[in-house]
Amino acid sequence: MARINGSHHVYMQQGNPVRISLPVHGNDDLKIGLLKHFMKIANITEEDL
Repeated sequence: MARINGSHHVYMQQGNPVRISLPVHGNDDLKIGLLKHFMKIANITEEDL
C-alpha cells in the first residue's frame, strides 16, 4: 500500500506506473464489477487469489 487518503487505500506496484485507489467503507464488500476492474488493472486472475 502506498498510502491512505481518507476512506481510500492507494496501491502501487514497483516498476508499474498504474495506481489503484480502493474505496474502503467499513465492512462493506466491493461490488463484483469494481473488483474485476481492479483485478484487470493489476493483472491479477482469480486463480492468483
